[in-house]
Amino acid sequence: MPRGHAPRTPIHARLNTPGTARRLSRPLLAASLAAALLLPVGMPHSGPANLPSGALAPFLSTMQEARADEPASYQPGFRTMGIWIPETGERLDVAVWYPSVRAPSEIHLGDWTLDVARGGKEVPGRFPLLVISHCTAGSRLAHHDTAEALARAGFVVAAPTHPGDNSNDTSSLFLPEQLTARPRHVSTTISKLLRAPETAPMIDPARIGVIGFGTGGSTALLLAGARPDGTRYANYCERTTPGDPYCTKWAAERLSRLPEALRPLQPGPGDNEPVPGAPTASPAAHAPQAGQGSPALPPQATMADARVRAVALVAPGYGMLFPRASLARVTVPVAILKADDDEVNRAPLHADALRAALPRPPEFTVLAGADHYALMAACPPALQRDLPELCGGVDEETRQAIHRVLNARLVRFFLSTLGEAGPPLPVPPPEPEPQVRQTPPPAVNATAPKSKAKGEKDEKRKKDGKPRKQDESTPR
Repeated sequence: MPRGHAPRTPIHARLNTPGTARRLSRPLLAASLAAALLLPVGMPHSGPANLPSGALAPFLSTMQEARADEPASYQPGFRTMGIWIPETGERLDVAVWYPSVRAPSEIHLGDWTLDVARGGKEVPGRFPLLVISHCTAGSRLAHHDTAEALARAGFVVAAPTHPGDNSNDTSSLFLPEQLTARPRHVSTTISKLLRAPETAPMIDPARIGVIGFGTGGSTALLLAGARPDGTRYANYCERTTPGDPYCTKWAAERLSRLPEALRPLQPGPGDNEPVPGAPTASPAAHAPQAGQGSPALPPQATMADARVRAVALVAPGYGMLFPRASLARVTVPVAILKADDDEVNRAPLHADALRAALPRPPEFTVLAGADHYALMAACPPALQRDLPELCGGVDEETRQAIHRVLNARLVRFFLSTLGEAGPPLPVPPPEPEPQVRQTPPPAVNATAPKSKAKGEKDEKRKKDGKPRKQDESTPR
Protein backbone atom coordinates (compact mmCIF):
# COMPACT_ATOMS: atom_id res chain seq x y z
CA MET A 1 0.00 0.00 0.00
CA PRO A 2 1.56 3.34 -0.98
CA ARG A 3 2.63 5.45 1.93
CA GLY A 4 0.24 8.28 2.77
CA HIS A 5 -2.83 6.56 1.25
CA ALA A 6 -3.90 4.28 4.07
CA PRO A 7 -7.59 4.42 5.04
CA ARG A 8 -8.37 7.03 7.66
CA THR A 9 -9.34 5.78 11.07
CA PRO A 10 -10.96 7.63 14.00
CA ILE A 11 -8.67 6.04 16.59
CA HIS A 12 -6.69 9.31 16.93
CA ALA A 13 -9.80 11.02 18.30
CA ARG A 14 -9.20 9.18 21.57
CA LEU A 15 -6.12 11.28 22.25
CA ASN A 16 -7.96 14.37 23.43
CA THR A 17 -11.40 13.21 24.57
CA PRO A 18 -12.49 13.85 28.19
CA GLY A 19 -11.38 11.10 30.52
CA THR A 20 -8.66 9.81 28.26
CA ALA A 21 -5.45 9.10 30.14
CA ARG A 22 -2.78 11.68 29.39
CA ARG A 23 -0.13 9.01 29.10
CA LEU A 24 -0.95 6.19 26.73
CA SER A 25 0.22 2.63 26.59
CA ARG A 26 2.55 2.00 23.69
CA PRO A 27 0.09 -0.15 21.70
CA LEU A 28 -2.59 2.58 21.89
CA LEU A 29 -0.04 5.28 21.18
CA ALA A 30 1.16 3.34 18.13
CA ALA A 31 -2.38 3.12 16.80
CA SER A 32 -3.05 6.79 17.52
CA LEU A 33 0.17 8.00 15.95
CA ALA A 34 -0.28 5.78 12.91
CA ALA A 35 -3.74 7.21 12.36
CA ALA A 36 -2.51 10.76 12.80
CA LEU A 37 0.14 10.16 10.16
CA LEU A 38 -2.23 8.19 7.91
CA LEU A 39 -0.13 5.05 8.20
CA PRO A 40 -1.62 1.56 8.54
CA VAL A 41 -1.25 0.27 12.10
CA GLY A 42 1.35 -2.45 12.42
CA MET A 43 2.53 -2.13 8.81
CA PRO A 44 5.97 -0.84 7.86
CA HIS A 45 6.44 2.07 5.52
CA SER A 46 6.44 1.18 1.87
CA GLY A 47 9.34 3.54 1.25
CA PRO A 48 12.87 2.63 0.21
CA ALA A 49 13.31 -0.20 2.69
CA ASN A 50 15.56 -2.19 0.38
CA LEU A 51 17.48 0.24 -1.75
CA PRO A 52 19.83 -1.16 -4.37
CA SER A 53 23.51 -0.73 -3.70
CA GLY A 54 23.66 2.11 -6.21
CA ALA A 55 21.22 4.10 -4.11
CA LEU A 56 24.01 4.95 -1.70
CA ALA A 57 26.03 6.68 -4.41
CA PRO A 58 24.74 10.20 -3.59
CA PHE A 59 26.29 9.87 -0.14
CA LEU A 60 29.81 8.87 -1.17
CA SER A 61 31.29 12.18 -2.30
CA THR A 62 29.71 14.01 0.64
CA MET A 63 31.06 11.46 3.10
CA GLN A 64 34.58 11.65 1.64
CA GLU A 65 34.47 15.45 1.81
CA ALA A 66 33.19 15.33 5.40
CA ARG A 67 35.91 12.93 6.52
CA ALA A 68 38.58 15.24 5.14
CA ASP A 69 37.21 18.06 7.29
CA GLU A 70 36.59 16.07 10.47
CA PRO A 71 38.06 17.71 13.59
CA ALA A 72 40.07 15.83 16.15
CA SER A 73 37.78 13.53 18.09
CA TYR A 74 37.00 13.73 21.79
CA GLN A 75 35.23 11.03 23.76
CA PRO A 76 31.45 11.43 24.32
CA GLY A 77 30.72 12.00 28.01
CA PHE A 78 27.14 11.67 29.19
CA ARG A 79 24.90 12.59 32.10
CA THR A 80 21.20 13.18 32.73
CA MET A 81 19.39 16.03 34.48
CA GLY A 82 15.87 16.79 35.67
CA ILE A 83 14.48 20.33 35.43
CA TRP A 84 11.26 21.52 37.06
CA ILE A 85 9.29 24.46 35.63
CA PRO A 86 7.11 25.55 38.56
CA GLU A 87 5.06 28.08 36.55
CA THR A 88 3.65 25.35 34.31
CA GLY A 89 4.14 22.25 36.45
CA GLU A 90 6.31 20.66 33.75
CA ARG A 91 9.29 18.41 34.35
CA LEU A 92 12.01 18.26 31.72
CA ASP A 93 14.12 15.12 31.50
CA VAL A 94 17.34 16.21 29.82
CA ALA A 95 20.23 14.20 28.39
CA VAL A 96 23.62 15.92 28.14
CA TRP A 97 26.60 14.85 26.05
CA TYR A 98 29.98 16.60 26.32
CA PRO A 99 33.66 16.19 25.37
CA SER A 100 35.24 13.76 27.83
CA VAL A 101 38.63 12.16 28.40
CA ARG A 102 37.15 8.81 29.38
CA ALA A 103 36.72 6.08 26.78
CA PRO A 104 33.05 5.25 26.15
CA SER A 105 31.34 1.99 26.96
CA GLU A 106 27.92 0.55 26.25
CA ILE A 107 25.19 1.62 28.65
CA HIS A 108 21.46 0.91 28.70
CA LEU A 109 18.96 3.66 29.42
CA GLY A 110 15.36 2.53 29.15
CA ASP A 111 15.00 0.81 25.79
CA TRP A 112 18.04 2.55 24.31
CA THR A 113 21.68 1.47 24.13
CA LEU A 114 24.26 4.26 24.08
CA ASP A 115 28.02 4.21 23.54
CA VAL A 116 29.12 6.92 25.98
CA ALA A 117 31.29 7.63 29.03
CA ARG A 118 28.61 8.09 31.66
CA GLY A 119 29.82 10.63 34.22
CA GLY A 120 33.20 10.78 32.45
CA LYS A 121 35.68 13.50 33.34
CA GLU A 122 35.27 16.61 31.17
CA VAL A 123 37.92 17.86 28.77
CA PRO A 124 39.21 21.18 30.21
CA GLY A 125 37.90 24.25 28.42
CA ARG A 126 34.66 25.88 27.31
CA PHE A 127 32.77 24.49 24.35
CA PRO A 128 29.77 25.60 22.26
CA LEU A 129 26.36 24.41 23.49
CA LEU A 130 23.82 22.87 21.10
CA VAL A 131 20.27 22.06 22.23
CA ILE A 132 18.33 19.44 20.26
CA SER A 133 14.55 19.79 19.96
CA HIS A 134 13.46 16.29 19.00
CA CYS A 135 10.93 15.26 16.36
CA THR A 136 7.24 14.69 17.07
CA ALA A 137 6.74 11.71 19.40
CA GLY A 138 10.51 11.47 19.93
CA SER A 139 12.47 11.80 23.16
CA ARG A 140 15.74 13.09 24.60
CA LEU A 141 17.45 9.94 23.27
CA ALA A 142 15.79 9.82 19.84
CA HIS A 143 18.82 11.47 18.20
CA HIS A 144 21.51 10.14 20.53
CA ASP A 145 23.88 9.09 17.74
CA THR A 146 23.89 12.63 16.35
CA ALA A 147 24.49 14.00 19.85
CA GLU A 148 27.41 11.60 20.33
CA ALA A 149 28.94 12.69 17.00
CA LEU A 150 28.64 16.36 18.00
CA ALA A 151 30.22 15.72 21.41
CA ARG A 152 33.14 13.97 19.72
CA ALA A 153 33.58 17.07 17.56
CA GLY A 154 33.79 19.39 20.57
CA PHE A 155 30.23 20.43 21.43
CA VAL A 156 28.19 20.18 24.61
CA VAL A 157 24.80 18.83 23.53
CA ALA A 158 21.57 18.89 25.55
CA ALA A 159 18.26 17.27 24.58
CA PRO A 160 15.10 17.67 26.66
CA THR A 161 12.10 15.37 26.25
CA HIS A 162 9.23 17.70 25.36
CA PRO A 163 6.22 17.14 27.67
CA GLY A 164 3.06 16.47 25.67
CA ASP A 165 4.95 15.58 22.48
CA ASN A 166 7.02 12.47 23.04
CA SER A 167 6.91 8.71 22.61
CA ASN A 168 4.91 8.26 25.82
CA ASP A 169 2.59 11.26 25.55
CA THR A 170 1.30 12.90 22.36
CA SER A 171 -1.46 14.95 23.99
CA SER A 172 -0.29 18.23 22.41
CA LEU A 173 0.01 16.87 18.86
CA PHE A 174 -1.28 19.55 16.42
CA LEU A 175 -2.40 21.81 19.28
CA PRO A 176 -1.04 25.37 19.62
CA GLU A 177 1.02 24.38 22.66
CA GLN A 178 2.98 21.93 20.51
CA LEU A 179 4.44 25.10 18.99
CA THR A 180 4.44 27.48 21.94
CA ALA A 181 5.70 25.19 24.73
CA ARG A 182 8.80 23.84 23.01
CA PRO A 183 10.74 27.14 22.89
CA ARG A 184 10.17 27.52 26.62
CA HIS A 185 11.60 24.04 27.18
CA VAL A 186 14.72 24.87 25.18
CA SER A 187 15.30 28.26 26.83
CA THR A 188 14.80 26.72 30.27
CA THR A 189 17.31 24.00 29.40
CA ILE A 190 19.88 26.61 28.31
CA SER A 191 19.41 28.59 31.52
CA LYS A 192 19.76 25.48 33.67
CA LEU A 193 22.95 24.32 31.96
CA LEU A 194 24.51 27.77 32.29
CA ARG A 195 23.83 27.71 36.05
CA ALA A 196 24.38 24.08 37.03
CA PRO A 197 27.83 23.52 38.59
CA GLU A 198 28.32 20.27 36.70
CA THR A 199 27.77 21.84 33.26
CA ALA A 200 28.37 25.61 33.46
CA PRO A 201 32.21 25.43 33.54
CA MET A 202 32.36 23.59 30.21
CA ILE A 203 30.00 25.86 28.23
CA ASP A 204 30.87 29.05 26.38
CA PRO A 205 27.68 31.15 26.84
CA ALA A 206 28.52 33.22 23.77
CA ARG A 207 28.32 30.18 21.47
CA ILE A 208 24.88 28.56 21.64
CA GLY A 209 22.91 26.93 18.83
CA VAL A 210 19.72 24.93 18.39
CA ILE A 211 19.02 21.88 16.21
CA GLY A 212 15.36 21.22 15.47
CA PHE A 213 14.16 17.91 14.04
CA GLY A 214 10.66 17.95 12.48
CA THR A 215 8.43 20.08 14.72
CA GLY A 216 11.66 21.08 16.45
CA GLY A 217 12.48 23.05 13.31
CA SER A 218 9.69 25.49 14.14
CA THR A 219 11.06 25.62 17.69
CA ALA A 220 14.46 26.69 16.38
CA LEU A 221 12.88 29.37 14.18
CA LEU A 222 10.83 30.79 17.06
CA LEU A 223 13.95 30.99 19.21
CA ALA A 224 15.73 32.77 16.35
CA GLY A 225 13.03 35.45 16.20
CA ALA A 226 10.38 34.13 13.80
CA ARG A 227 6.75 35.03 14.52
CA PRO A 228 4.33 32.41 13.12
CA ASP A 229 1.12 33.40 11.38
CA GLY A 230 -1.66 31.02 12.45
CA THR A 231 -3.97 32.18 9.66
CA ARG A 232 -1.67 30.60 7.08
CA TYR A 233 -3.02 27.13 7.82
CA ALA A 234 -6.45 28.02 6.38
CA ASN A 235 -5.61 27.15 2.75
CA TYR A 236 -2.75 24.72 3.42
CA CYS A 237 -4.76 21.59 2.62
CA GLU A 238 -5.74 23.03 -0.76
CA ARG A 239 -2.07 23.38 -1.68
CA THR A 240 -0.65 20.09 -0.43
CA THR A 241 -0.83 16.58 -1.86
CA PRO A 242 -3.34 13.90 -0.79
CA GLY A 243 -2.71 12.13 2.49
CA ASP A 244 -0.92 15.00 4.22
CA PRO A 245 -1.04 14.30 7.99
CA TYR A 246 -1.77 17.98 8.71
CA CYS A 247 -5.07 17.57 6.85
CA THR A 248 -6.85 14.72 8.60
CA LYS A 249 -10.18 15.70 10.13
CA TRP A 250 -8.73 15.29 13.63
CA ALA A 251 -5.60 17.33 12.87
CA ALA A 252 -7.59 20.04 11.10
CA GLU A 253 -9.88 20.50 14.10
CA ARG A 254 -6.90 21.00 16.39
CA LEU A 255 -4.98 23.20 13.96
CA SER A 256 -8.04 25.42 13.49
CA ARG A 257 -7.20 26.87 16.93
CA LEU A 258 -3.93 28.32 15.68
CA PRO A 259 -5.13 31.75 14.47
CA GLU A 260 -6.51 32.75 17.84
CA ALA A 261 -3.75 31.14 19.92
CA LEU A 262 -0.93 32.61 17.83
CA ARG A 263 -2.48 36.04 17.28
CA PRO A 264 -0.08 37.71 19.78
CA LEU A 265 2.85 36.30 17.80
CA GLN A 266 1.72 37.41 14.36
CA PRO A 267 4.08 39.80 12.61
CA GLY A 268 3.13 43.45 12.89
CA PRO A 269 4.62 46.93 12.45
CA GLY A 270 8.28 47.08 13.37
CA ASP A 271 8.85 43.35 12.97
CA ASN A 272 11.58 43.95 10.41
CA GLU A 273 13.89 44.88 13.26
CA PRO A 274 16.41 42.18 14.25
CA VAL A 275 16.06 40.31 17.50
CA PRO A 276 17.22 42.61 20.33
CA GLY A 277 20.13 41.57 22.45
CA ALA A 278 18.26 42.00 25.73
CA PRO A 279 16.46 38.95 27.11
CA THR A 280 12.74 38.86 26.29
CA ALA A 281 10.01 38.75 28.90
CA SER A 282 9.25 35.26 30.13
CA PRO A 283 5.79 34.02 29.04
CA ALA A 284 5.62 32.24 32.41
CA ALA A 285 4.82 35.61 33.99
CA HIS A 286 1.36 35.51 32.45
CA ALA A 287 -1.68 33.57 33.63
CA PRO A 288 -2.29 30.11 32.14
CA GLN A 289 -4.99 29.70 29.54
CA ALA A 290 -8.19 28.14 30.82
CA GLY A 291 -7.95 24.37 30.72
CA GLN A 292 -4.47 24.32 29.20
CA GLY A 293 -1.03 23.90 30.67
CA SER A 294 0.75 26.50 28.54
CA PRO A 295 0.76 30.13 29.73
CA ALA A 296 -1.21 32.66 27.73
CA LEU A 297 0.88 34.71 25.34
CA PRO A 298 1.07 38.43 26.08
CA PRO A 299 0.34 40.97 23.33
CA GLN A 300 3.26 41.37 20.92
CA ALA A 301 4.91 38.32 22.47
CA THR A 302 8.11 36.90 21.12
CA MET A 303 9.78 33.63 21.94
CA ALA A 304 13.17 34.73 20.65
CA ASP A 305 16.16 33.87 22.79
CA ALA A 306 19.04 36.25 22.07
CA ARG A 307 21.52 33.67 23.38
CA VAL A 308 20.87 31.50 20.31
CA ARG A 309 23.44 32.38 17.62
CA ALA A 310 22.75 29.74 14.93
CA VAL A 311 20.01 27.21 14.15
CA ALA A 312 19.73 24.06 12.05
CA LEU A 313 16.36 22.79 10.81
CA VAL A 314 16.27 19.07 9.98
CA ALA A 315 13.16 18.00 8.01
CA PRO A 316 11.37 21.03 9.53
CA GLY A 317 7.63 21.09 10.20
CA TYR A 318 4.94 23.79 10.36
CA GLY A 319 6.64 25.56 7.47
CA MET A 320 3.28 26.84 6.24
CA LEU A 321 3.08 29.20 9.26
CA PHE A 322 6.23 31.13 8.34
CA PRO A 323 5.79 33.40 5.30
CA ARG A 324 8.49 35.87 4.39
CA ALA A 325 7.19 38.62 6.72
CA SER A 326 7.22 36.28 9.72
CA LEU A 327 10.89 35.43 9.15
CA ALA A 328 12.15 39.01 8.76
CA ARG A 329 13.61 39.05 12.29
CA VAL A 330 15.66 35.88 11.75
CA THR A 331 19.18 37.17 11.23
CA VAL A 332 21.26 34.35 12.72
CA PRO A 333 22.79 31.76 10.38
CA VAL A 334 20.36 29.00 9.39
CA ALA A 335 20.97 25.56 7.93
CA ILE A 336 18.15 23.47 6.44
CA LEU A 337 18.61 19.74 5.95
CA LYS A 338 15.78 18.38 3.83
CA ALA A 339 14.68 14.74 3.95
CA ASP A 340 14.35 13.69 0.33
CA ASP A 341 11.37 11.39 0.99
CA ASP A 342 9.64 13.19 3.90
CA GLU A 343 6.09 11.89 4.14
CA VAL A 344 5.25 13.98 7.23
CA ASN A 345 6.61 17.48 6.53
CA ARG A 346 6.38 17.50 2.76
CA ALA A 347 9.23 19.55 1.42
CA PRO A 348 7.47 21.93 -1.03
CA LEU A 349 5.42 23.50 1.79
CA HIS A 350 7.98 23.12 4.57
CA ALA A 351 11.73 22.84 3.91
CA ASP A 352 11.63 24.33 0.40
CA ALA A 353 9.18 27.07 1.41
CA LEU A 354 11.33 28.09 4.37
CA ARG A 355 14.42 28.16 2.19
CA ALA A 356 12.72 30.60 -0.18
CA ALA A 357 11.24 32.79 2.58
CA LEU A 358 14.26 33.32 4.84
CA PRO A 359 15.79 36.80 4.55
CA ARG A 360 19.28 35.35 4.13
CA PRO A 361 19.90 32.22 2.05
CA PRO A 362 20.37 29.27 4.41
CA GLU A 363 22.92 26.54 4.04
CA PHE A 364 20.87 23.84 2.30
CA THR A 365 21.44 20.08 2.16
CA VAL A 366 19.28 17.34 0.65
CA LEU A 367 19.49 14.05 2.55
CA ALA A 368 18.97 11.67 -0.34
CA GLY A 369 16.82 8.63 0.36
CA ALA A 370 15.77 9.82 3.83
CA ASP A 371 12.21 9.55 5.03
CA HIS A 372 11.10 11.54 8.08
CA TYR A 373 11.87 8.99 10.79
CA ALA A 374 15.10 7.78 9.20
CA LEU A 375 16.63 10.83 10.86
CA MET A 376 16.17 9.32 14.30
CA ALA A 377 18.76 6.97 15.76
CA ALA A 378 18.13 3.31 15.01
CA CYS A 379 15.13 2.17 17.03
CA PRO A 380 15.76 -0.28 19.86
CA PRO A 381 13.93 -3.63 19.54
CA ALA A 382 11.20 -2.63 22.01
CA LEU A 383 10.38 0.51 20.01
CA GLN A 384 10.46 -1.39 16.72
CA ARG A 385 7.91 -3.78 18.19
CA ASP A 386 5.62 -1.24 19.87
CA LEU A 387 5.97 1.87 17.68
CA PRO A 388 7.19 0.77 14.24
CA GLU A 389 5.74 3.98 12.77
CA LEU A 390 8.55 5.92 14.46
CA CYS A 391 11.34 3.77 13.09
CA GLY A 392 11.39 4.79 9.45
CA GLY A 393 11.29 2.68 6.34
CA VAL A 394 14.98 2.51 5.44
CA ASP A 395 17.32 -0.36 6.13
CA GLU A 396 20.15 0.02 8.63
CA GLU A 397 22.89 0.47 6.01
CA THR A 398 20.99 3.35 4.42
CA ARG A 399 20.23 4.91 7.80
CA GLN A 400 23.90 4.88 8.74
CA ALA A 401 24.85 6.48 5.43
CA ILE A 402 22.22 9.19 5.89
CA HIS A 403 23.41 9.89 9.43
CA ARG A 404 27.04 10.20 8.37
CA VAL A 405 26.04 12.99 6.02
CA LEU A 406 23.63 14.53 8.54
CA ASN A 407 26.17 14.55 11.36
CA ALA A 408 29.03 15.81 9.19
CA ARG A 409 26.91 18.69 7.87
CA LEU A 410 25.81 19.69 11.37
CA VAL A 411 29.38 19.61 12.69
CA ARG A 412 30.65 21.70 9.79
CA PHE A 413 27.81 24.24 10.02
CA PHE A 414 28.14 24.87 13.75
CA LEU A 415 31.94 24.96 13.69
CA SER A 416 31.75 27.59 10.96
CA THR A 417 29.00 29.68 12.59
CA LEU A 418 29.79 29.42 16.29
CA GLY A 419 33.53 29.38 15.70
CA GLU A 420 36.21 28.41 18.18
CA ALA A 421 37.39 30.62 21.03
CA GLY A 422 41.17 30.81 20.88
CA PRO A 423 43.49 28.02 19.73
CA PRO A 424 41.98 24.52 19.69
CA LEU A 425 42.54 22.52 22.83
CA PRO A 426 44.83 19.49 22.64
CA VAL A 427 42.93 16.23 22.63
CA PRO A 428 44.05 14.17 25.64
CA PRO A 429 44.32 10.40 25.30
CA PRO A 430 41.25 8.43 26.37
CA GLU A 431 41.01 7.79 30.07
CA PRO A 432 40.12 4.15 30.81
CA GLU A 433 37.00 3.21 32.70
CA PRO A 434 37.65 3.29 36.46
CA GLN A 435 38.36 -0.17 37.81
CA VAL A 436 36.77 -1.15 41.11
CA ARG A 437 39.21 -3.24 43.16
CA GLN A 438 37.58 -6.23 44.76
CA THR A 439 38.94 -6.89 48.27
CA PRO A 440 38.02 -10.02 50.26
CA PRO A 441 36.00 -9.41 53.43
CA PRO A 442 37.92 -9.66 56.72
CA ALA A 443 37.90 -13.05 58.43
CA VAL A 444 35.41 -13.36 61.27
CA ASN A 445 36.95 -13.47 64.81
CA ALA A 446 40.42 -13.20 63.37
CA THR A 447 43.09 -11.48 65.45
CA ALA A 448 44.76 -8.64 63.60
CA PRO A 449 48.53 -9.22 63.31
CA LYS A 450 50.84 -6.77 65.04
CA SER A 451 53.12 -4.65 62.98
CA LYS A 452 56.77 -5.69 63.02
CA ALA A 453 57.93 -2.46 64.69
CA LYS A 454 55.27 -2.63 67.40
CA GLY A 455 56.03 -6.30 68.10
CA GLU A 456 59.74 -5.56 68.57
CA LYS A 457 58.95 -2.76 71.09
CA ASP A 458 56.70 -5.07 73.14
CA GLU A 459 59.41 -7.75 73.30
CA LYS A 460 61.97 -5.16 74.48
CA ARG A 461 59.62 -3.96 77.27
CA LYS A 462 59.14 -7.52 78.49
CA LYS A 463 62.91 -8.05 78.71
CA ASP A 464 63.44 -4.71 80.52
CA GLY A 465 60.51 -5.36 82.89
CA LYS A 466 58.74 -2.10 81.89
CA PRO A 467 54.93 -1.92 81.62
CA ARG A 468 53.38 -1.17 78.20
CA LYS A 469 52.35 2.48 77.73
CA GLN A 470 48.58 2.86 77.33
CA ASP A 471 47.38 3.91 73.85
CA GLU A 472 45.71 7.33 73.57
CA SER A 473 42.71 5.65 72.00
CA THR A 474 42.25 3.17 74.86
CA PRO A 475 39.47 4.15 77.30
CA ARG A 476 40.85 5.05 80.74
